Amino acid sequence: MIRALLAAVLLLGVLSGGPAVAGDPPPQPFLRIEAGGHTSAVARLAVDASGRVLASAGYDKTVRLWSLPDGTQRAVLRPPIGTLQEGEIYAVAITPDGRRVFAAGATGGQWDGTFSIYVFDAERAVLVGLLGGLPAPVNDLAVSPDGTRFAAGLAQGGVRVWDAATGKAVYEDRAYAGPVRAIVLDREGRLYVAAADGKLRAYDPSGRKLAEAALPSGLRPWGLALSPDGALLAATSETADKAGRLRIDVVSARVLAPVFSPDTTGLKGEGLLAAAWAADAKGGVQLLAGGYAHDAGGYVIRRWGDFGLGGYTDLAAAHDTIRHILPLPGGGAVFAAEDPGWGRIGSDGRLLRRPMPPLADLRPARERRLAVSPDGAVIEFTTADGLQRFAVKERALGSAGTPDAALAPARTEAPGLALAGWRDSSAPTLNGRRLALERDEIARSAAVLADGSGVLLGTDTHLRLYARDGREIAAVDTPAAAWAVTVAAGGRIAVAALLDGSLRWYGLDPALPAGGVQERAALFAHADGARWVLFTPEGFFDHADRGGNELVGVHLNRGRNQQPEWVSFSQAYRVLYAPAVVRARLLGQPAPAQARLAELGDIRNRLARQPLVEVKDACLPQPDLSCRPLAIKPGVALTLPADTATVRLTAVVTERGLGVGPIDMFVNDRNTGRSLAPAAGGPVILDAPLDPGANTVQLRVYDGGSAIFTQAAPLLLTREGVTDTTGRGRLFVLSVGVDHFANDSLTLQYAVADARAFTEGIRRAAAPLYSSVEVTQLLDDQATKAGILAAFERLSKQVRPRDTFLFYVATHGVRDEETDRFLLIPQDLSDVSSWQAMARQAIDEGTLVGALARIEARDALLLLDTCHSGQVTADNLANVGHETGRYLLAASGSVQEALDSYDNRNGVFVYAVREALAGRAGEDADGNVGALTLGEYVSRRVGQLARQKGHEQDAVFRTAQRDLRSFPVAHVDR
Repeated sequence: MIRALLAAVLLLGVLSGGPAVAGDPPPQPFLRIEAGGHTSAVARLAVDASGRVLASAGYDKTVRLWSLPDGTQRAVLRPPIGTLQEGEIYAVAITPDGRRVFAAGATGGQWDGTFSIYVFDAERAVLVGLLGGLPAPVNDLAVSPDGTRFAAGLAQGGVRVWDAATGKAVYEDRAYAGPVRAIVLDREGRLYVAAADGKLRAYDPSGRKLAEAALPSGLRPWGLALSPDGALLAATSETADKAGRLRIDVVSARVLAPVFSPDTTGLKGEGLLAAAWAADAKGGVQLLAGGYAHDAGGYVIRRWGDFGLGGYTDLAAAHDTIRHILPLPGGGAVFAAEDPGWGRIGSDGRLLRRPMPPLADLRPARERRLAVSPDGAVIEFTTADGLQRFAVKERALGSAGTPDAALAPARTEAPGLALAGWRDSSAPTLNGRRLALERDEIARSAAVLADGSGVLLGTDTHLRLYARDGREIAAVDTPAAAWAVTVAAGGRIAVAALLDGSLRWYGLDPALPAGGVQERAALFAHADGARWVLFTPEGFFDHADRGGNELVGVHLNRGRNQQPEWVSFSQAYRVLYAPAVVRARLLGQPAPAQARLAELGDIRNRLARQPLVEVKDACLPQPDLSCRPLAIKPGVALTLPADTATVRLTAVVTERGLGVGPIDMFVNDRNTGRSLAPAAGGPVILDAPLDPGANTVQLRVYDGGSAIFTQAAPLLLTREGVTDTTGRGRLFVLSVGVDHFANDSLTLQYAVADARAFTEGIRRAAAPLYSSVEVTQLLDDQATKAGILAAFERLSKQVRPRDTFLFYVATHGVRDEETDRFLLIPQDLSDVSSWQAMARQAIDEGTLVGALARIEARDALLLLDTCHSGQVTADNLANVGHETGRYLLAASGSVQEALDSYDNRNGVFVYAVREALAGRAGEDADGNVGALTLGEYVSRRVGQLARQKGHEQDAVFRTAQRDLRSFPVAHVDR
C-alpha cells in the first residue's frame, strides 16, 4: 500500500496541471544552523501507527524524525529551499507504517510558481518524490489511518484528496473563502475541515459534502480534533469571543451540530489553536487544548477528563505558543510549540517532556540590552539567562555581570527624528512618513544611526536602512526575524539579534556593493552554554574550545525533486576552518576571505561531488568465524548481547568525481580506525569496537584529496546490561622531544627538557588516579620517524579501551605549502631542500591520524608543542584533533620563541602545563584536574606567558567530541 501511495503521488506530480517544464531551486549555497533541534516554530506533528516515530514540521525549513518515547532525534529531512519563506514547512504527515513522510508549506513556489508536497523515505531520510502544481502553500496534511487516502488543506484553493490505490484524484473542493487551517481523515475515509472563512465542513469518502456549519461560538475555527470513537469533533478558535473568553466547541462529527463547550474559565490569551482527544491512564478519554493561553508559569495546555465534560487541570507546558496537539496511540499526547520544540504529556496527565530549544532565547535583547563596541569586536546581549558578552578577539563567550559603558545600545530617539510604530507593527513611521514594507511584513526592532542620518529597521524578513526623509537606502534579507538591532558608535557596524538564535554583524556603508547593508559574520551559541560557532557569509568559521563546528552547515539544492546535499562545517573542517579569516571579515577586512575563496576554487562543486558511504549490512562475529546478521536501521536503537565486543559492517562507497580517500570508523565521536577503500571498488568490510552501554557508530569517507568527508547515517547500538565498572585502568604516556636533528639547521634548545618535564610532571600528578602510569619517552635520536611510528604500533597492542592515553610532542611542525598538510618533523629528517623532500621524511598529518586512531583508549589528550618558521599556527593543528575525535591542546611558536625559555628550564607551553598540574587551573571536589580544565587553562595561559617575554605565541584547545565528558589527568594534594 505504501508503494502504491508513493506511485500515486509521483503520478500526480505529472497530472496535477502544473507547468510541463518547471524551474529548479536556486543553486547558491545556503548556510543553515543545525543545532540538533528546530530553531524556529514547530507548526505540526505526525506519528506512525506504532507510536514510535514522531515527525515535526518546522519553520526552520526542516522536518525532524524522533524516536518515542525517549525523544532521540533520528533524522533530519531537508527539502529544497530558497530565500525568505521558501522552504518553510507548515504541515507534515506520516504513513501508518512510518516508512513515508509527507511535508509541505511554502514549498516550491519560488521556482515553480506553484507549490509542492515533498515525499521522503523515512528510513533513508531522502527525498524520493513530489506532488506539484498546487495553487497555494499547504497548511495541513493528513493520511488516513489505513493509508488509503491522502489529503491536503491549502492556504488558498480549499482541499484536495487523492486515492493511493489508483493514483487518481478522488475529489477537491475549491469553494473556500479563506485558508484551510486543519484537516482530519477518519477510518472510513471521511474528511473534516476547519477553515478561516468561519466554517467547519464534513465530506463523505466520495467527496459529497455531508455538512457545513459555523461554530456555535460564531468564531473562526483553527484547530480540529476527532474523538477516538469518531463521533465528536473539537474545534478551537484563533481569537477569544466578544467577552474575552477563550472557546473550544465540541460538535457532532456527522452533522456538525453543537454538543457542548468545555469549561474554559480562567484561561487567558488571544485564542486557542490546538486540541486533541487522548486516552488516559484509567481507560477513559481526556480532552486537551492549548494555543495562546498562558499564565505566570508560561503557555498552558488545559486537560479535561471524561471527554471534556469532567474537571480540568492546567499544565504549564511551554514558554511560547502551543501550535498543535496530537494524541499518541498508546495514550497521552505530544504537542508542538513556538519555543521552539515539542513536548509530551503522559496518559496520566503529567508533563513528561517540555520543549527543549537548542538555541539561546534572544527576545529579551530588545527590551533590555543589545550593545556593541565601536569596532564591533565586543557585543553584549540579554538572553533568558541574563546578560552575556562575546569578545571576538579573545574568542570568549560568557556571563557579562555588569554592562560595559563603552558599548553602544540601540537608540530609538534623536533630535529631529520622530520614530514611531516600529515595535510589532506593519506601519512604522519616521517623522510622520510611513516606512515602506512588503505586504504582511512586520517591524520588530529599530535603531537610529550614530550620526542621526537615518534609521535601521529590523523586520520578520529584512534589515532595512532608511534616510531621514524616510527613503529606503538599502535592504538585506535575514533568515529569521530581527528582534533587536543596534548600531556601533562609529556608525559603520550594526548588530542584529535574530529569533533563530543568531547574532549577526552588518557593515553599514552606502559604497558597499549591496547598497549600504552587508552581512559580515554571524554568531550562534548553543543553549548548552558551551558550544558556539562564528561564521562568515562565505562559510569560513571559528568555534568554541568545547565544540560548535557541527552547529552550522551548507545546504546545496539539486533538482526540484532531488535530495539536497548537506555538508556540515565539521565535514568541511579542513577547508572552511579559518579563525583569522573570520576575525578579519567581521572587523571589516574582506581581503583574507576573498583570497581564501580564490585558493579553494569552485567550493560548491567540491561539496556537491563528494563520495558517499552507506552501511548496507551488519553482523556479529562469532567464535566459529561466522557472522550473525543484525537487522539494523539508521537512527533506530538496537540492543545487543552483553558479550558483544565488535560489530562488523559492510559498506558501499560511491565515487562522484573527486576520488575516494581514507575511510574512518567513529565510535562515540572518536576515531577507532582508518582504512582505505579497495582500489577496484566493491564493498568495504570494517569492524567497529563497542564501548560498554550506548554506542553511536558512524563511517566517514573523504574525497581523494582528504579534504572533506561525508558520513553514513549513524547506527545506535547498546550492549545490554553492560556498564563500565572496571575503574580508571592504566595511564599510557607517549612523550617525544627533539633538540638535535640530522639537519643541524633545525636545532632546538628546550624540546628535550620540555618532554622530560612533562613526563615527570604527569607521572607524579597522575599516579594516585590510575592503577599504573606507563611511560614511553623518545628523546633526540630515539625520536626518528620509524621510532615514533613503532612506539604507536606497540602501544596500539597494549592500550585497552578503559585505559587513558596522553601524547606529548615537542619538535618542529610545519605546513606543507603544496598540500596544505601539517608535517611533524622527526629527528632523522635531513633534507629541507623542498616540500616533497620534507614530506617524504616527515610524519604527515594523515599518518599521524592513522597512528592515533589505532589507540583504543576511550579517553585521550593530544598535546602538540611545536615551533615553526612562519608557516604554521596553532589553528592549523586543530584538524589533527578533529580527525581523531580526541581532545587536542596545541601550541605553535616561532623558532626564536622556542630558543627562549620562560624560566631557563622550559618553554611557555610546558610551563603552563606545570602550573595546571600544580592546581593553578582549578580542581574538582576530589582534588582532580580534568582534561577540559587543563586544556582551557593552558590555551589561555600560553598567550599570557608569551607576551611577558615579548612574543605572540598562540595556543588552542579543541574538543572534537559532542559528549563533553572530562576525565582526570592529575591529582592535587592540598
